[in-house]
Amino acid sequence: MLRKIDQQVCIGCGVCATVCPGDVIEVDDTSKKAQIKYPQDCWTCFNCEMACPVHAVDVHPFRKVKPMAW
Repeated sequence: MLRKIDQQVCIGCGVCATVCPGDVIEVDDTSKKAQIKYPQDCWTCFNCEMACPVHAVDVHPFRKVKPMAW
């Protein structure tokens, strides 16, 4: 499964890193953008994707519909 954060869209708010239960995402100090630190450790919980205010996080790029909060 491909996980990515669109660096062009990311505003560096850090919400995705805050809601990640696996501590997989971090905000880079130099670029002020979020990046996936350990993609192989992602739990695929979609918390980051649902929490991103600008929809820069894409946990599963082949899915046509964004997950709804459960």
